[in-house]
Amino acid sequence: MMNILKDFRFWVCTIGVTLLGLLSGLFTTNAQSYYQQLELPSFAPPGWLFGPVWTVLYILMGITFYLIWTHPVKEERRTMIPLFVVQFILNFLWSPLFFAVQNNLLSVIDITALWILLIIQQLFYLRHRPVAMWLMGPYFLWVTFAMCLNYGILILN
Repeated sequence: MMNILKDFRFWVCTIGVTLLGLLSGLFTTNAQSYYQQLELPSFAPPGWLFGPVWTVLYILMGITFYLIWTHPVKEERRTMIPLFVVQFILNFLWSPLFFAVQNNLLSVIDITALWILLIIQQLFYLRHRPVAMWLMGPYFLWVTFAMCLNYGILILN
């Protein structure tokens, strides 16, 4: 474990992914007011919860990216890295679609595509880098919850 913490790539991945993920928050400047205007499903969490949860999830995603970037089998890295990057792009796009564009349908399409890709990613990680699958588990569960919330918002609004 100490060797990992001494690896510069670990810090680049963890801090880089976290900062890039939080960068999508720039598109949520009106998030609180927009979120409060919506009719929300009964299971919707308070708006303040999203920031801390996403911060932890982005840190876990950064560690995961480090693990797949340093995976010893080059052929497996060639699949794992693009899977990670594409899901990250879909994740990043959700905030502008939901908060800036305020298009609930497009955000539902985006998060559904993200969820499907995460299933594929998790299955691949299970076979080739199980620790990455476990690190991405909380993210997958949160995206599942967020997708249900997004569908509920689409239906109610």
